[in-house]
Amino acid sequence: MVSEASPVPTLAPAAEKPLLARLSISMFSMVMGIGGLANAWAGAHRVFGLPLVISQILLFIAVLSFVVLVLLHLAKLKFCFAEVVEEFAHPVRSSFFPAVSVATVVLSIGLRAYSWALADALWWIGATMHFTFAVTLIRRWILHPQDEGVLTPAWFIPVVGNILVPVGGVPLGHVEISWFFFSIGLILWLSFFTIVLHRVLFVPTMSQRSMPTLFILLAPPSIGLSAYLAFTGGQPGPLGDMLYCLALFIAILLASLGRHLAHGAFFMSWWAMTFPADGWAGATLGYYLARPTTYTLVIAAVALTAATLIVSWVVVRTALHMASGAAFRED
Repeated sequence: MVSEASPVPTLAPAAEKPLLARLSISMFSMVMGIGGLANAWAGAHRVFGLPLVISQILLFIAVLSFVVLVLLHLAKLKFCFAEVVEEFAHPVRSSFFPAVSVATVVLSIGLRAYSWALADALWWIGATMHFTFAVTLIRRWILHPQDEGVLTPAWFIPVVGNILVPVGGVPLGHVEISWFFFSIGLILWLSFFTIVLHRVLFVPTMSQRSMPTLFILLAPPSIGLSAYLAFTGGQPGPLGDMLYCLALFIAILLASLGRHLAHGAFFMSWWAMTFPADGWAGATLGYYLARPTTYTLVIAAVALTAATLIVSWVVVRTALHMASGAAFRED
């Protein structure tokens, strides 16, 4: 008699984590991108007289997205606490936690024209959260050796996010505190810019997913210019001129690298391109008011157009990415 062969045991596929556990904190960059564009279009309304309704629609979408994401992540914090801890311990993804505080300040800037009290409350919440995140993450970087190979410009978020705080704080009357944040962000930006540039130039090329984060290099001089204009009442001075020219150079450099920064498969990291583009648009509009020439007019128009196209393009790709379910399966 021939005995039957015993069946070969097969390993059951690992169960996929529930959707709530797979939500990424980096999704708050969507609020930054859409809210930042809303603020840029509000500036375009003041400068060029363009329709205010565009800014209002974008701001509504940003606020709605923010509320939904906050509720979802509060639920994740309660029901999937281990995944939140794991994400905050990740060397790359942890840098996106301050996107929550940056998004809060962005909405504060946009809502100031409609509710001073709400804008003030959001500013305090955002500023306090960002200070906490910045101290926590920088302290971690100091105490624990970091792998330069996984370093990306996303490290700028907890550091340079401080520069955004005065853009919302100065108009609300919080000048002294805003100088505190501006000083931290500006000085640390110079230090971290050197570190990030070294990583880009001398360490093996970043992954395809991380390449769009190079757009974050545009944010510090752009947001720094807007913050400085807030402090000076719209007068750029030598420092403002330098920040404007540096942002312009970086924008040109990134445009020349466009094909390399965003190609192939779509990832949610592409949202890293949106807020820096928004910040550049807003800064160029403010600079045009201070230095109204044909050159600054053209640059402001180009910056606003570029930011609008980038955000629109990423929104469409994100909708398709989410519809396929791929957005919730990224590592």
